[in-house]
Amino acid sequence: MRRASLWTVFCGAFVLLLGTIGAYGAELKSAEELAALLQAKIGKSFDIPTEFSCDVITAEQRDDCVILFKSGADWNDPASILWRWDPKEALPDFVGYFAAMTECKPNHDCSEIAIAASGGGVARVRFADKKVIFYGNAAGNTHSIATLPDGNVVTASSTGNYLALFAPPTLNETEGATEATPIYAKYRLVGAHGVVWDAKREILWALGTNEIAGYEYVGTKEEPGLKEIYREVLTGNARGGHDLYPAPGYDALMTTGIGVNVFDPNERKFYEVVPMRRIKSVSLSPERVPLMQRAVVEWWSDTIFYGDDKDTSVGVFSGAKFYKARWFVPNEFSGK
Repeated sequence: MRRASLWTVFCGAFVLLLGTIGAYGAELKSAEELAALLQAKIGKSFDIPTEFSCDVITAEQRDDCVILFKSGADWNDPASILWRWDPKEALPDFVGYFAAMTECKPNHDCSEIAIAASGGGVARVRFADKKVIFYGNAAGNTHSIATLPDGNVVTASSTGNYLALFAPPTLNETEGATEATPIYAKYRLVGAHGVVWDAKREILWALGTNEIAGYEYVGTKEEPGLKEIYREVLTGNARGGHDLYPAPGYDALMTTGIGVNVFDPNERKFYEVVPMRRIKSVSLSPERVPLMQRAVVEWWSDTIFYGDDKDTSVGVFSGAKFYKARWFVPNEFSGK
């Protein structure tokens, strides 16, 4: 049986394949190829593997925590929970900001989890010991978080209509973060919902309700800034931008809005995959199987789906309010 600790070791080895080598031991595939793959699977019938090389991490709003579930297991069995981060235990004096978890990103080689909540709480949490190595209040209904190469952080706040840039002090590896980091700067983006650092192009991509934007990271760790270099109005299925996320093995980003799409960061264009509303997150496994969190009750569900035409479930946790879910795989798109 796989254990979370063994998976962490696997992630560390896996990240050595970064650079021009992708998740499948070959050069990274294109955005067009990713779109074709998703078009062949989402909303269609496809063979779902009986075993996966990765597990599933979730942002859960009933208990306001982040949970890593064993893939292929009964999620109502406590033994299926491989890892759990609860802000009530980790940050009791700051817990109010972590109401309504919205994001749960494996950071780089899976050694960290980047977390955000509608209450404004944002954090980087070390996977091995659950040590909080950064936290702050982004406010404005925070929906996403990205870690920059020097450890600084950018978050996306949807009703606040901005990106927030944080410049935390140099980390004490033993103690972790001892106090909240304040916002250093804000950048306007209407309906900001998604942020991803692109290591290859050294661009921060940000998705809003009506636009996608790209930023150059400038300045120093202590005095950082974002310089806008690209902005484009969303059209077609990309409108209503919500999720922005990389796919292992592909030089591309997946997005959700009023449909599922693929964004090509080279050509700066979208490929439409399928019109499909209420998709809160999309992820892809190394086996090239999609995972989608679709809102069933208001903005949540107790079930995570593969996205096929039979609504096959990845897992069910009775009474849960899942907002987002991700395959727990390294984020090679954002680098080490």
